[in-house]
Amino acid sequence: MTFLAHGSRRGVCTAAATLCATAGTVLLAVAFVPGRQPPPEPPSPATQHTQLHTHAPSHDVAVLPPSEPVRITAKRIGLAASVEAVGIAKDGTVAMPTSADHAGWYTGSVTPGERGNAILAAHLDSTTGPAAFYSLGALREGDRITVRRRDGTDAVFTVTAMNVYDKSAFPSQAVYGPTPHPQLTLITCADWDPEARTYRANLVITAHTGHPTDEPTADR
Repeated sequence: MTFLAHGSRRGVCTAAATLCATAGTVLLAVAFVPGRQPPPEPPSPATQHTQLHTHAPSHDVAVLPPSEPVRITAKRIGLAASVEAVGIAKDGTVAMPTSADHAGWYTGSVTPGERGNAILAAHLDSTTGPAAFYSLGALREGDRITVRRRDGTDAVFTVTAMNVYDKSAFPSQAVYGPTPHPQLTLITCADWDPEARTYRANLVITAHTGHPTDEPTADR
């Protein structure tokens, strides 16, 4: 599967704006400009390919009817991006949004807030700079993610896990598979290889509706 990115304006320049998709992973070939700040790094447990301590999703949450997502925000990390629907490209990968400033909602998954696994993906960077999910590595367990839906309702999720997977060991079934409760899965690139000038892995954020049973309900 493949995914695209959003173009914030912080110092990354792209050597080749092409995606390398293998076994469900997404890689964007870019080169960082010397002296410019790289994207936020995921926490060390995630980069070690282990799941962070998580809370079970609350089972006592409202399940929303179908409605396409139009915008995704995460206040604490400054994430705010429009969302467009994407399907399958000719090569069998997930198609990319038409704009690098957008995230892509895979139409083969449920809409956010429905019972099941809603998949959104975006690039980390683009030819013009940081992309939609540039700041995704700064998320932490307990952070809130809000998805505005076309019907005017919001699906609010709490981050429950962060994982980084090598492209050669991407667990497609676990990442894309169905779930019994409303879940949001966000995917972008990770682990830049300066010698190969490509990303070696994908960052996968898992979030659930409702608040974890032992977390405060205040926004983070």
